[in-house]
Amino acid sequence: MSKIVKKFINNPEDCVSEALKGLVLADENLKFCKHNIRVIYRNDIEDLIEKKKVTLLSGGGSGHEPFAAGFVGKFGLSAAVCGDIFASPSSESVYSALECIKSGGGTIVFVINYTGDRLNFGMAVEKFRVNEKDAKIDLIYIDDDIALEENNGLTTGNRGLAGAILVFQIIGYLSEENEKEFEEILKESNEIINNIATFGISIEACAIPGKSKMFELENDEMELGLGIHGEPGCERIKQKSAKDSIAIVMEKLTKSHRLNLGINDKFIILLNNLGSISQLEMNVLRFEILQWLAKNEYTKLEKFLVGTVMTSIDAKGFSVTILKVKNDSWIKAFDISSAISRHLNITKPDVKKFCSKLSVEKQNDEKSVEKVGVKIDEKSAEKFKNALIAAVKALKEKEEELNKLDGCGDGDCGTTLKKAAESIQDAVENKKIAFEYPMTAFIQISQIFEKFVGGTTGAIYAIFFTAASTLFQNTFGTDIVHQSLKRGLEAIMKYGHAKPGHRTLVDPLNAAVEAVKEPKNEQDWKKIVKAAQKSADETAKMKAKSGRASYTSAEQQTLPDPGAVAVAIWMTAVFDSFYKK
Repeated sequence: MSKIVKKFINNPEDCVSEALKGLVLADENLKFCKHNIRVIYRNDIEDLIEKKKVTLLSGGGSGHEPFAAGFVGKFGLSAAVCGDIFASPSSESVYSALECIKSGGGTIVFVINYTGDRLNFGMAVEKFRVNEKDAKIDLIYIDDDIALEENNGLTTGNRGLAGAILVFQIIGYLSEENEKEFEEILKESNEIINNIATFGISIEACAIPGKSKMFELENDEMELGLGIHGEPGCERIKQKSAKDSIAIVMEKLTKSHRLNLGINDKFIILLNNLGSISQLEMNVLRFEILQWLAKNEYTKLEKFLVGTVMTSIDAKGFSVTILKVKNDSWIKAFDISSAISRHLNITKPDVKKFCSKLSVEKQNDEKSVEKVGVKIDEKSAEKFKNALIAAVKALKEKEEELNKLDGCGDGDCGTTLKKAAESIQDAVENKKIAFEYPMTAFIQISQIFEKFVGGTTGAIYAIFFTAASTLFQNTFGTDIVHQSLKRGLEAIMKYGHAKPGHRTLVDPLNAAVEAVKEPKNEQDWKKIVKAAQKSADETAKMKAKSGRASYTSAEQQTLPDPGAVAVAIWMTAVFDSFYKK
């Protein structure tokens, strides 16, 4: 049986009403309908009615916050009506909302296209027409989902998704600022909806308060084209990277029948968080969208909107909405601060400059390091190269083992060092390491750790190789290599504040340096490597006094330190490579 997903609520049955109370009580610009707590409307509604402005209503099931109650306010919705989680509000509640915002200028009701909402909102509108014979009122369906575009047999039409937010922002601005008439607003609304498309991807389903996840995905799966009510999408595929996921979404959107976006078309993009995507991931997705646009020459991006605006409770997924701009007033609407725009980060990236910036970064990446220090013969350079290849190969093979040892840290020591190993391997294959100049080679390896690894591991090894490189200014030999180990160790101890006995990589490095003072042959180096291996194993008996492991209890520190073990691994690999027969 699936587990109930934990949430910060009091009682599942009360969470919607309590959430609405929290929203209204905290905002002096909002108030409840006297007869219905599920209806929220603007505090200045009388002013709109007096000026005969067109009033705007939307709503639906709860669980999509901030839609729709969070969009009530200036240049936004006049009122919102909220049902239970993923359940359409009753026609009675919708009717109460219509009464609250009745205006001589007319009322437009925006319905997110789902069957329950169509029926209940439709019933309320028909009842309102009967009772208010002279009232101007109309209902508009928002159906921006293109996931099922090819299924022409759907009698219900496409679903309504995050595209609603763009409609609300533009129409809220046009109805309140530009004083457009009812019929003009209706026409403009339909024009916007006809030029808007949304597609979403999820890697984890949502969970209704008090219940388990609505569907299960395997760890390596993702759902394409899902709706916002926890229903599965149009296709389930193996999980892709952020780059590949964005490529799928953007291809579907730009080539959809609804948009057929050309490279000369102006457009607006909304990247919407479906509930529980981290800000880190959202920024990665934002970057990939810009990269995709630049690569495919879609340069006329007028506005880039990013935020959490149409959710599926806590679904781990995102949607992308594209609006093809047919009227420049649509763009201007996003320069206005509103009840809707406050939920969004709105920018206007220059895609052309983004292309140039990426080109400059690529050129900087390829800048070579000046060859400095002593030059060694071809045979020695080849031995050096083979030893480095052996070291990175060994680290890659031990990824899982090192991750398991890293229980007191992030659990990613092996993965981090594998990343370093792959970056070094790539540099070797592309002849970006000058093995005939050991000082230069060490500096280049240091830069790889600094640039591609980062974090504590990247910093430690960058310092180590930079300091060690200074020994190869004028000469090279096994004794100088030993001295370089000592110089690198001293630098780590100086800047990292770790000492022998602190349960870190300093322990095996120090043991190696102390084992033989002036190594002259294979036997001496064998003693050095064995000393490093022994010291790494003995870290299992030590209490951490440096690094992240020092913040954990002694009971958790029962295995050897992964950083120390890693030193023993690459040192052993270098020895075996150098002295193999």
